[in-house]
Order: sequence, then structure tokens, then C-alpha cells
Amino acid sequence: MIIQADSISRFVGLFRLRELSAAAADGVTALLGQVVPPEAAARFAAAVQLPDLIRATLNTVVLVAILLTVIYLLEVLNRADRTSYFSRTFLQDLLYALFYQGGFYTILIWSAIANALGPRLDFLKIEVLSGLPGPVHWVLYWITVDFITYWWHRMLHTWAPLWAFHSVHHSQEKMSFISSYRMHPFEQIGQNLIMVVPLLVLGVPTFRWLPLYAAMNIFEAAQHSALNWGYGRGYFVFVSPRFHSVHHSTDPKHYNRNYAKILSLWDFLFGTGVFEEHRPARLGVEGLPVPRSIKEQLAAPFRILSRRQERGAE
Repeated sequence: MIIQADSISRFVGLFRLRELSAAAADGVTALLGQVVPPEAAARFAAAVQLPDLIRATLNTVVLVAILLTVIYLLEVLNRADRTSYFSRTFLQDLLYALFYQGGFYTILIWSAIANALGPRLDFLKIEVLSGLPGPVHWVLYWITVDFITYWWHRMLHTWAPLWAFHSVHHSQEKMSFISSYRMHPFEQIGQNLIMVVPLLVLGVPTFRWLPLYAAMNIFEAAQHSALNWGYGRGYFVFVSPRFHSVHHSTDPKHYNRNYAKILSLWDFLFGTGVFEEHRPARLGVEGLPVPRSIKEQLAAPFRILSRRQERGAE
């Protein structure tokens, strides 16, 4: 009975994320060892933190599956347009989500930047809120980051070099809940810095801002869905799916409007908010077709900047 119970325990353990990730990492390393020397395969697995990478990817798959189920059912109940799920661009957005949320970006790009900048940002560790209770941390950090993000988003649209990279996100003509992840890595780096700097200044512990980060992901998933929700009078306080769809509209009257990420009140306070009773007819950017492949999407900003530089030299 003891041996049998131990066997069952090991079998169930395979379905735990940590054990499953470790087993998958061993399997991938073994497969690589058939192509390259086993020592090289082991060094590669250690360099990219393969178990952590696989675990983060599995976490992302679970998160996306839950969001897809909930939002898709809500779209069905609200008779929203769901054709985006059957488009090529939806699969591309899924790959973006796996790249950013699945650990590839964090391990392969952001960790190197964070390690390089860490010592240089020590002077920012003022920690003005370090002695305050958790709820105060949450509220002040959320408001501060959202306020800064509003102005960062305005800059993405009004400064041509930044717009070249942000245009990758706006080129999507069939948005779905997962389109929030369609971002060029250069833009993502800027967004990460915007979240980290206030964290250092305010002194909010990591375990307290991570739930807010998760909540922001859920908010942004809803905003990019096909739902026509406006939140009633809450339209003027919180960013709703309809509010954000206006930001992606091809209608000239909607250009440079509705920048906010979480609190729409910033737009109405600073004159960029617009109210609409319905979602816009078309999304995307006029004259900017969606690059067909992810490779082309990553190269597009550099081509835009190159063409602008050539015109300026004439």
C-alpha cells in the first residue's frame, strides 16, 4: 500500500506545474543533446533558465485559456463580433502574449536590462510609502502608474519616433481580448521602465504590486474585446471596451483620443476624452495595413523611421 500510494503521489505530481516544467525542461534538454553535444545543451538550458521559461509559458497558456473562455462567453451573450478569433492576426497576437507573458521577453531581454540598470537606479529608492499599510500602497501606486502611463501613451502618439513603434499595436484591424500584447519590444521596454521607476520611488513591495499588474492585464483584455460595454456613467471614470475601441478607430474625429489605460478620467480632465454610444465601424490606421508576418511587424518601425529620415534629407 505504501509503494502504491507513493506511485500515485508521483503520478499526480506530474500534473503540478513546477514538476511538469522541470520534466519538460529535462526532455527539451535531452532532445537538444541529440543534435548538439550534451554539455552544450545543458549550458543552453541553464542560460535561458529553461524550467522557469516553461513554467511561465504554461502559466500564460492557463491564463489565456481562462480569459478566452470568460470573454468569449460574454461576447456570445452580448452578440458581439467574434470573427477576430478565426483570423491570422489572432494567432499572431497569441504568439505576442506567449512571448511577453511566457517569460521569453523577461528572461531573454528585460532581465539583462534590469541587471544593467539596477545599480544606476539605486538613487531612486526613496521609498516614500514604505511605512504605509498595503491598501494605501495599492491605491497610490495604481493611480501614480496610471497617471504616468496616460502621458506616456500620449507621447507614443505625438512623438514621431515613438509612434513608429506604437503603430505595430494600432495596425491590428480585428482586435480581440489578446490584442493588448501586440507591442514592439522597444515599446515594451519603455512601458516596463515606467512601471519600475515609480515602484522604486514609492517603495511598494513586489508582492503588493504584482496583484495590481495581474488586474491591469485583465482590464486590458476586456478593453480589447469586441464587447460594447460602456459602464454607464462609469465611462467617465474607468476605461471600458467601447471607450478603448474609440482610441483604435480610423475615424479622424477619434484621432489622438481616449489614451487612458485604467482610469478614463485622465482623458476628460486633460481634454482628450470623447464619449460615443457605439463602437466605431472600423479599427486600425488608414494607410497602414497590417504587416502580414511578425518579422515584418518588428521591422516596420525601422522602415518608417528610415523613410522619414530620407524625406528629411531631401
